[in-house]
Amino acid sequence: YLNELCKEQKLVKLSGRSVLYRIAAEHKKKFKHSGLDMLIGAGLSLHVPVQQAKAAVLYPPRGLHKLILGETGVGKSMFAELMYRFAADAPFIRFNCADYADNPQPVLAQIFGVKKGAYSGADYDKDGLLKQADKGVFFLDEIHRLPPQGQEMLFTYLDNGFFRPLGETGKLVYAEVQIIAATTEDPQSVLLKAFSRRIPMLITLPPLCERNITERYYLLEKFIRDESKRMGRKIYINRSVIISLLLYDCPN
Repeated sequence: YLNELCKEQKLVKLSGRSVLYRIAAEHKKKFKHSGLDMLIGAGLSLHVPVQQAKAAVLYPPRGLHKLILGETGVGKSMFAELMYRFAADAPFIRFNCADYADNPQPVLAQIFGVKKGAYSGADYDKDGLLKQADKGVFFLDEIHRLPPQGQEMLFTYLDNGFFRPLGETGKLVYAEVQIIAATTEDPQSVLLKAFSRRIPMLITLPPLCERNITERYYLLEKFIRDESKRMGRKIYINRSVIISLLLYDCPN
């Protein structure tokens, strides 16, 4: 793998024994100031997740599929988008599995496409989001809401690189896609084992209560600045409120 990266001019092999490698200057420059590095806490509580993300994106030949774990509100969607930006200028398709959680046929049609007549209302052939993400990244938020049939179809794609649209019996659709999934739940309890085993990189984002007071301060400052800019107004917050937010702890 290291030699392959050398051929792609992403690494330089240094002479001597033991053989050492370093990141090529142009490649290093490209990723030096990535959005992942600029995250609040990138050098502290998010250090391990950021390094995992970079390793998964750069893993030869096309990166590793990834599953982001974390509570609601920790920034899983933002983290997924920053991974995509770190990867390349390629399609980024986002889909929330909860949008069709109570209606499995439309959710499968959205992801994998559908053949005309597959179910009532399928009046024409339609490509799915997985096909649209070809050569890019497909982000599946709330993956635990994807029905078992959908998980089975997805891990079949991860194994083979192709899939069949809903209702299709013959035609195979090929796509080269990096999958990023996210969930608030324990993957061992909500995902099929056959599916979760095919996601080699698990990235856990820490809850707010596990981030130190400095990170909480900068997060709070960023939220206030962003909201002030959005509203076009200055925002003032009572000191006691700021202190209570900074000292926020997890419920028992």
